[in-house]
Amino acid sequence: INVVYGVTKRLSLVLDIPFQYGTRATSIEHDFTRPNPPPLHTMRAGGLGDIRLRGDFWLLDPVKHPNQNIALGLGVKFPTGDYGATDTAFRPTGPVERPVDPAIQLGDGGWGIVLHGHGFARLASQGWLKNTVAYAEGTYVCNPEEMNSTENTLGDLPVPFPPTSDPRVKYDSISDQFLFRLGFTQVGFPIKELSFSFGGRFEGVPSHDLIGGDEGWRLPGHAVSVEPGISYSRGKDYIAVTVPIAVWRHASKSVPFEQVGVPGPGLETLADYQITLTYTRTF
Repeated sequence: INVVYGVTKRLSLVLDIPFQYGTRATSIEHDFTRPNPPPLHTMRAGGLGDIRLRGDFWLLDPVKHPNQNIALGLGVKFPTGDYGATDTAFRPTGPVERPVDPAIQLGDGGWGIVLHGHGFARLASQGWLKNTVAYAEGTYVCNPEEMNSTENTLGDLPVPFPPTSDPRVKYDSISDQFLFRLGFTQVGFPIKELSFSFGGRFEGVPSHDLIGGDEGWRLPGHAVSVEPGISYSRGKDYIAVTVPIAVWRHASKSVPFEQVGVPGPGLETLADYQITLTYTRTF
């Protein structure tokens, strides 16, 4: 749920209240009996995530510059999501209750600094490009704290690979996150209420945080996606669908994995594609 309140024509307050439900099906985090093929087990978590509040400010007067503008934003991420959600994990001795993977944890347990910016520019004042708009958007969440108190899913097992009992990787990292988007939107084609967009998307988790330490269990990596979309706007209602499709993915190696000598590449898993549905109502 996203609520935007216009304090003035240039200043807006943006409140993000995420509710999420995630599942993770894997064989390597469970009974380790390694039959062929190994069985898949699913862990789940759902509920309120980490709430964000920020202020956005247009650098140009929107009344005088309706065809191009840039907004910068600064905000806070509150640790409202449960960062210690658990579910059933399977061991050779039987089922146990263990924390779920950070990929589906509801929060990270830390306060964060939200850096945001977005802008747009109409490509021409006349001709067929007058309804084509270039857009750019970026969000970076700084998490100064290093680790929370939640053990990683394998933290109860002193297995040699990975060495999850080492304190540098035993507890979940409170890691930075980023998302950048860039592209074009064709407005009012073939009817004025309909728009099409196409762009690129770059997102992920870095190995090193901008502020604070880098230890803890994190699976850093990033993905580059192409992002087609379609939207429909009528009156006070707006609905949009985008489908980012990954064209390049990279799993980075985390700092503590390098410190404790874990061999091989990074362990991040990144989605093949995403489906994002947005509905907006203006009051």
